[in-house]
Amino acid sequence: MKLAGKHNGNGQDDGTESTVKVVDFNQVRSQKLDEKRRKTERILFQNLLGVYCVTGNASIRQIQLVDVSEDGLSFVVPFDVKNPWPKEASELPIRLYFTQETYLPINAKIVNSRPSIENGQRYVRYGCTVDNTLQAYETYIQFVRFLKSFSEQAHKDEGKDSVFYI
Repeated sequence: MKLAGKHNGNGQDDGTESTVKVVDFNQVRSQKLDEKRRKTERILFQNLLGVYCVTGNASIRQIQLVDVSEDGLSFVVPFDVKNPWPKEASELPIRLYFTQETYLPINAKIVNSRPSIENGQRYVRYGCTVDNTLQAYETYIQFVRFLKSFSEQAHKDEGKDSVFYI
């Protein structure tokens, strides 16, 4: 945004311009909420949810979710020369385990992959779309929405006693 310059004593503009930076608080808030959502999701993925995929000859391999959305998900697998990720895998049945015995089945289609390094370890990160024709898709959508809502409303326990009065 540009503002008109200073006025001289006779009411005329002196020709200089000054620039004022306008902060969009909605955009800043949205960025902060997105950062909080990602941190919260990673904590839940690492501590609450077991995620596995079925590959090749019906073997089950653990994967680490990185992000979920209504359209897709991304995950990483450790890079292992001796036990590489199946190169022919383009569509994967994925199991989201909420207990040791029960899981939500979804089908994912790999659309991209790239190498990455986190904490000194090599990984391959995969981006996938989620099959929206499966019966479990609506449950998956509700799970994604819950994660988003939870991350916006969750509070970190700082170990302090707090009392709520109603």
